[in-house]
Amino acid sequence: MKRRHKAALALGVVVAGLTLVWATPTLRRRAELVLLRATGKIPDLAWSDVFRMLTPQHGNDINALLRSRNPFESIRNPFGEPADIAAGAESFRTRCASCHGGDAHGGTGPDLSKGDEFRRGTSDWALFQTITRGVPGTAMPAHSLPPRQTWQLVSYLRQVSSRSSDKDTLRGTGAPTLDVTFDRLKDAGRDSANWLTYSGTLDGQRHSRLAQIGRNNVAGLKVKWLFQLATYEKVETSPLVIGNTMFLTSPPGKVWALDARTGAVLWSYSRPMPSGIEYCCGAVNRGLAVLGNTLYLGALDAHLVALDARSGAVKWDVEVAGHRDGYTITSAPLAVDGKVIIGVAGGEYGIRGFLDAYDAQTGRRVWRFETIPGPGEPGHETWGGDAWKTGGAPTWMTGSYDADSRLLYWAVGNPGPDFQGDVRPGDNLYSNCVLALEVDTGRLKWYYQFTPHDEHDWDATEILVLADAELGGRPRKLLLQANRNGFYYVLDRETGAFLTAKAFVPQTWNNGFDSAGRPATRPESSPSRRGTVVSPGAAATNWWSPTYDPGAGTFYVVAKEQPSVFINSPDPVRGPGFFMGSGAQPTGGTVPLVAVRALHATTGELRWERVMPATRPTIATGGLLSTAGGVVFGGVESRFFALDAGTGAELWRMNTGGDIQGAPITYLSEGRQQVTVAAGQTIITFVLERP
Repeated sequence: MKRRHKAALALGVVVAGLTLVWATPTLRRRAELVLLRATGKIPDLAWSDVFRMLTPQHGNDINALLRSRNPFESIRNPFGEPADIAAGAESFRTRCASCHGGDAHGGTGPDLSKGDEFRRGTSDWALFQTITRGVPGTAMPAHSLPPRQTWQLVSYLRQVSSRSSDKDTLRGTGAPTLDVTFDRLKDAGRDSANWLTYSGTLDGQRHSRLAQIGRNNVAGLKVKWLFQLATYEKVETSPLVIGNTMFLTSPPGKVWALDARTGAVLWSYSRPMPSGIEYCCGAVNRGLAVLGNTLYLGALDAHLVALDARSGAVKWDVEVAGHRDGYTITSAPLAVDGKVIIGVAGGEYGIRGFLDAYDAQTGRRVWRFETIPGPGEPGHETWGGDAWKTGGAPTWMTGSYDADSRLLYWAVGNPGPDFQGDVRPGDNLYSNCVLALEVDTGRLKWYYQFTPHDEHDWDATEILVLADAELGGRPRKLLLQANRNGFYYVLDRETGAFLTAKAFVPQTWNNGFDSAGRPATRPESSPSRRGTVVSPGAAATNWWSPTYDPGAGTFYVVAKEQPSVFINSPDPVRGPGFFMGSGAQPTGGTVPLVAVRALHATTGELRWERVMPATRPTIATGGLLSTAGGVVFGGVESRFFALDAGTGAELWRMNTGGDIQGAPITYLSEGRQQVTVAAGQTIITFVLERP
C-alpha cells in the first residue's frame, strides 16, 4: 500500500508539474521546443542549441521557431548593434583574417564578402552554423566560441557582404527606354502583351486576354529558360514585363532586369541591408511598381527606392519608417497618377500601421493615412487604453485603384497582439478593414471591417478585386475579396455597402451577418488558456493572389481547410520585439486540404473545386492566373499546374523541384505567349512546344 501511495504521489507531482509548465507561456514554449527536437521535428537544431535557447539570455524568438520549425527561416541575429559589429570585426581579425584576408575578400580561404561562399546558406542561422560547426572536408574548422561572440562575427560578415553587394551592382547591356505612362497603367487590361503591375492591372483581377495558350494546347507547354537566384530565402516575386524586358525582385532587396526572351541579365541592383532587422514570416519581397522609366522598390529595411529602369541606378531613396521600431516592407508598391503608394509590415512588433503616398518624381511624401486613429480622431474609441500606440494594423499587401472614381482601395492587417484581445478591448479600427481613400489627399471615404476585434490573426490583406457586374438586376461597381476568415465578400465599392458574404471553407466562428455586414461572432470561438479549436485556422486563404475572369463571371481562389487550436497568453504584457499573445497550431499537426475553388463572382456559390494533394502541415502555396484561353494557372508545393477554367479539370502539370510561393504572370515575347513563375529560388518561363 505504501508503495502504491508513493507512486500515486509521484504521479500527482508529475501531473502538477506538467500542468504548471503548460499554464505558463514561457515554460510551455520551452517545453514545446524540447518536444519538437526530441521527436525529430527540428533536425537542423542541435541539442546544444536547444539547451542554449532554454536560458533567458539567448535572445532568439522561440515563437517564430515553433511556428515555422525551420531555424534557417526563423532564428535571427539578436546582436546587431554597432558595438557588436565592431566586436565581430576584431574577432574576425584575430581568428579568420589569416585565411580569408583582413577585409574578408579572400586569401588562402574563399572570399566571404559576396555572400555566395557559405556552404550552409546566407541566413543568420546558416552563418552561425558555419562558424560553430565548420565545413567538413575543407580547411574551415569548427569554432567553439561563446554564442554572443559568434553572433557578433555574423554581424560583421553581414556588414561586409552588404557593402560588397552595393559595389557589385551589375551593369550589363542595360534595358531599353520604357515610358510607361499612367494612361498605359489605366489601360493595362487591354494590353495583355505586357505585365505592368503586381496584379497585371490596377483593378487586381490578374486576368489576361491572351489566348494563344488555351485548354486545347496547354499540355504542350515546355520550359524555355530558367534563371537561378542567389538566395536561400523564400522567393515570392511576381515579375513585371515591359516589351522584351522582365523586372523582378529577390529577397531581401535585390532587383534584376532580364531579357524576357532568353533570361539573360541586363542589370541588377542590390540594396545593402543593415543588421538587426526584425521581421515576420521570411525576408521576402513580392515585386515592383513602374511609372515612366522608373522602377519602385519597397525594401525590407522600410525604405522606398526609385531606380532608373534602364540601368538600375538609384534616383532617390526615402525612409518610410524605422526598421528598428519594427517596421518592414515586403509588398510591391502601386504607382498611380504621379504617386507611389506603399504600405508597411510589422504587425507583430508593436507598430502603429499606416499607408503612404510619395511623389513619383522626387520621393517627397504627399500624404499618410494612419490605420489606427489617434486621440480625437473617429475610431480612436475602438481601442482601449494605450493599445492604439502599438496596435499593429499593417498594410503589407498591394492595393487596387479605380481610375474613374479616383479611389484607392487598400486592405489592412491584424491588430496586435494577434491572439490576445484582452489588452485591446473594442473593434480595433481600422484593423482587418478595406479602406477607400481619395488618391489625391488620402482622405477616408468609407471603410468596411471584415473581422472586428480579431483574435485569430485573420489579416484582411488578401488582394482586393474591382469588378463591374450585374447584381440585383442592375449594373454595380463591386469590390470582391476572399478573406482569410473564411468568407467571400461582395461590397459596393462606391459606398462600401455590404451586399453579401458566403463561407468558402467550413467555419465555426460566425453565426451570420446583420444588414450592415457586421458578423455575429460566437463567444466560444475566442482563444483560451487551454486552447480553442476554430475553423478556419490561421488562414482560409492568404496573400496568394486570386484571379477573376470577367467574361465568365467567376472568381478563383486557393482555399485551405485546416482547423487550428488558438491559445492566448495569461500574461499579456507586451515586451520588446516580437509579440503575438500566444499562438495557433493546426489540430494534431494535420495536413490541410488545399483546393482551387471557382466561385460565382456575385453570389459566392461554388461552381467547381479541384483538390490539390498536400504533403506538409505547413504548405507552400502560390497565387492564380486566369486567361482568355480558358486556363487557370497556379502552384501548390512544387507542382505548377493548368486547370480548365470552366470545369477545374487538370490539363497539365510539372514538378518544378521548388516550392511555388509567388503568382504566375503571362505576356507576349516575340509574338509568342509566355508564362513565368518563381519556383524555389528559380524563375521559370514556359512556352508552347509548337507555336
